[in-house]
Amino acid sequence: MEQESSLKDPIPAPRERSGSDSPKFGLENKTDSFDHSSYMSPRLKSILLWENPKVSAAHLAGSLAIVSLCRWVSLLNLTCGLLVFGITGSFLYVNGLLLFNRVTGKPAVRPFEKYYQHSKLLNVEAETLHRRVSYATDGLNVILTELAKVVLIEDNKRSLKFIGIFYVIWTLRTWFSTTTLLSIILISLFAAPRLYLDNQALIDGHVAKTNDLVQGHLNTAYSKVEQFAKEKGLMKKGDIKSE
Repeated sequence: MEQESSLKDPIPAPRERSGSDSPKFGLENKTDSFDHSSYMSPRLKSILLWENPKVSAAHLAGSLAIVSLCRWVSLLNLTCGLLVFGITGSFLYVNGLLLFNRVTGKPAVRPFEKYYQHSKLLNVEAETLHRRVSYATDGLNVILTELAKVVLIEDNKRSLKFIGIFYVIWTLRTWFSTTTLLSIILISLFAAPRLYLDNQALIDGHVAKTNDLVQGHLNTAYSKVEQFAKEKGLMKKGDIKSE
């Protein structure tokens, strides 16, 4: 009987990937063949790829507005101010309506009671929350793993590339304010994926040429360093290998 009941039980549907299912990234894994976009939620991918231009434009405009607003207004002060005025307005409306209903002999029912008792908008669904936390956790794991590989020098060329990137950001920070730099990053984040997909062949060609040029310079530099070390007796032949 137990066997028959187990056969009748429905097979559970496969759940989505969660943070606990994140693959164990080690130094043996090559990120070139790994699709980092798989850890982005479908909605986020849709927004960044401009599948719905109106929605993407609205998110970009809203993000830029928030960044620009933070330049002149403290976000904490703004939030507290909005809450003060919002709660005060609701307080006056609810108590004024209750007083009016008592005077006119109508039932004294709070007007917003149906919203905070029955509305799904004011409740967080556990499944939705878990899914979003899983996406965020998996994305954070990818970022931390890639950062660790860069800091711990898994690949010399890759670490040098990120040194250049962070140096450029560091330099730009001295030219622009933080809010301006954040605005540039937001615009690039929304523009780069779509531009790449529309001009993938052209961009890949230029990137390949640039990589070949950089690789040539790096190999030359490695050769000079190796030759200098050999002349000074600092190393034996074959100790330094160009990557």
